[in-house]
Amino acid sequence: MCVFPGKELYLEIMNSSSQRNTTDLIPTLVILKGGIYLVNFIFITAVSILIIKTVRENSCMKKEVRYFLLCHHLLCSSLFCFFGAACSALQAFKVQNLGIWIIFGIQTAIGESVLVTLALMALNTSLAVCWPLRYLAFVHSVKHKVTVCSWIGTVLKSICLIILEYTEENPQHKFEMEPSCLTVLGGNFAKISGLVLISLLAATIVTSYFFLYREGKLTGHFNCSNKKARRTIVIHVLQMSLHILPPVIIIAIGKGMGTQNAIKFGAFVVFSFAQSFSPVVYGLRNKELQDKLYGTPCCRPLKRTQKQPGRFPAFLGTMYLLGLVLCADLKYK
Repeated sequence: MCVFPGKELYLEIMNSSSQRNTTDLIPTLVILKGGIYLVNFIFITAVSILIIKTVRENSCMKKEVRYFLLCHHLLCSSLFCFFGAACSALQAFKVQNLGIWIIFGIQTAIGESVLVTLALMALNTSLAVCWPLRYLAFVHSVKHKVTVCSWIGTVLKSICLIILEYTEENPQHKFEMEPSCLTVLGGNFAKISGLVLISLLAATIVTSYFFLYREGKLTGHFNCSNKKARRTIVIHVLQMSLHILPPVIIIAIGKGMGTQNAIKFGAFVVFSFAQSFSPVVYGLRNKELQDKLYGTPCCRPLKRTQKQPGRFPAFLGTMYLLGLVLCADLKYK
């Protein structure tokens, strides 16, 4: 059998070239991730400050569990982006020590809390509609316990995974292999536990919206004439899907090079955009919260422009609110 004499040399050159291209791509992905994290952090934090301040100043809204969960969700999203930007900065400067593992672990716990709060928001809405008589007494008795337990659970899970990963593999090698993943935790146990957690949260969300839709259908809220309610359900389901599916893709791929890194980075971008829309979908689209926001002096121009449809799109309105918050922060500093 005749074998091409330069075939093995050609394959070796191609493999080394592919590895070199992947190595050159890592710093670019890290910088892009850091930039996305930073932009998300600024936007989410600015809008979250406005929403949380409005909720805290209103005694009735402070007592409602949905706003308690909303503020908790926005806080988790903001902190997730902050620690993500910090991790990307450390990776860009090639700082590889135990400190970056701790920051990654904190980011992992906060990221899981983002998904947990989404599931709790869906469950709370379903209970409010399907169990109205006992809803208030039940949720007010368990809201703080559930929040504390979710935080403790996610933190303990991250600590255990970090200990396992740090003892089983060289940290420097793992940082080089995981440039575009949301976390550095890529072992089998971490993947299985992550998929199980996301599956449970997704099942909770789907079940909650199923009962919510069924109750709304029985009471006539989702008839053909009520397009707003149906559109709200679709937007919320789409928003939660964009929070759930990207982490599943990233965890399922695990370690990867070349095309797999591009897929993971694309999933990360989708997840980041979903996070940036959370303050708008769950906060600024809320009618009651809109009325309170437009009642503040800084947001009264938005209320006047609302009377002229098409003159002030929702995206520009959000950018306007962001500018007002940033200007207010600079003023008081």
